[in-house]
Amino acid sequence: MQKFEKFYFDWFKFDKDSLKAKFFYNFDDTEKFTEEIDFSSDFFGVRNDFDENILNNFLFSLSLALWISYYKLYPTKELVVKSGFLNKGDIIFWQKFYRNWLGEFLYKNQLSPDWLLNFVNDSDKKYKKIDFKSSDNILLPIWWWKDSIVSTELLLKNNLDFTPIVFWKIDIIKENCLKVMWKDAILVKRKLDENLFRLNNLWYYNWHVPITWIISFVLLTTAYLYDYKYITLSNEKSANSGNTKIWDLEVNHQYSKSLEFEQDLADYIDRNLSSKLTYFSLLWWMYEVKIAEIFSKIWKKYFGVFSSCNSNFRILDKWLFVHNSFWCNSCPKCAFVYAILRPFISDLEVLQIFGKELYEDKSLVNLFLELLWIQWIKPFECVWEAEEVIYAMNKALNNLKKDWKNIPYILTIFENEVKNKYNEEFFVNLEQKLFKIYNEESLIPDKFRNLV
Repeated sequence: MQKFEKFYFDWFKFDKDSLKAKFFYNFDDTEKFTEEIDFSSDFFGVRNDFDENILNNFLFSLSLALWISYYKLYPTKELVVKSGFLNKGDIIFWQKFYRNWLGEFLYKNQLSPDWLLNFVNDSDKKYKKIDFKSSDNILLPIWWWKDSIVSTELLLKNNLDFTPIVFWKIDIIKENCLKVMWKDAILVKRKLDENLFRLNNLWYYNWHVPITWIISFVLLTTAYLYDYKYITLSNEKSANSGNTKIWDLEVNHQYSKSLEFEQDLADYIDRNLSSKLTYFSLLWWMYEVKIAEIFSKIWKKYFGVFSSCNSNFRILDKWLFVHNSFWCNSCPKCAFVYAILRPFISDLEVLQIFGKELYEDKSLVNLFLELLWIQWIKPFECVWEAEEVIYAMNKALNNLKKDWKNIPYILTIFENEVKNKYNEEFFVNLEQKLFKIYNEESLIPDKFRNLV
């Protein structure tokens, strides 16, 4: 592994004919990278009052989000910004986010954060916020996960029109979801530099990239280009919960979905980009188990389409996604989604969705103990509060007992090692907490506050 001293944000450019943007980075003027983001759409046209100066302001911020895919190969002390000028407030914003996100990276690679993330200006070019008109249109990112499906159905139920947006590639799952919705989507395509994969194969550092963070700035740029006011994500209250601690950092795999990040980003948008754009999470007022209850009433519309399993995709050789199956039934995400859905669906529906009863699979005992935070730490995955799993497993157990059905192996372990530690009052209070609608804590605009 070659050591590097500095990481450079070189420059970026935009082709207004092809609607493709390119971003240029390097380590020590040796290892160089070019990333391409293609904003062109087959179904939608860009705004009539398109202003290149406004767009460049958005692209500068986007360039400060995309670089992390390359920087994590070998974190350097200095980050030299040649593509624009960062004032003190902006440096604090970017340092705070990357320090919080890097917690997981540092934990996995046993690195100290003390000497990282020193932004150095090497340009006098100052991008500034320029006011522009904005419509009331809604942009909704679509994955295959149940959360974005719940957001979709809440908007449709309340007659709020929206445009789906997909980042990177429309795969078979997203394509089928869009068919169910009867919607065309804006597809923003991404092309990573091949040099990234070459260096990954040479044993440089690697770990999770905060994809929601990157998507946030892609969405902001797209919202300006295609004239959307509301950027509506589907993050939920449980994303605030961290995994562990390292040094003085709370490590949260989902930090870029947390309310703290959402508040910081809203301030950054208003200060630097636009007072017209509103970035918020439609589901942030709910815990995940409440979202699962809502989803259990609508899932049949998306049967054979939806999935929440992250093994559905892998980045292999450049930027291709390869799909395996809808559910692997062996990862933390599958186990968590199974657990929180189980109290709200029948035995037959379990088999229809997952293909088997996961609570009977003895090989998954340790995985469920992790989700209960009994063994090791909370998994580095998009899974949620241990209390939600405790509630869901207890509810599923009670349902089976009420119907005089056999208790599966893993629920028997749960009853003996977890349930018996708590009294009935604990579960009553827990249900009240998890099913409450937390309107007052969210950044949801007034027009979206009465959808549930």
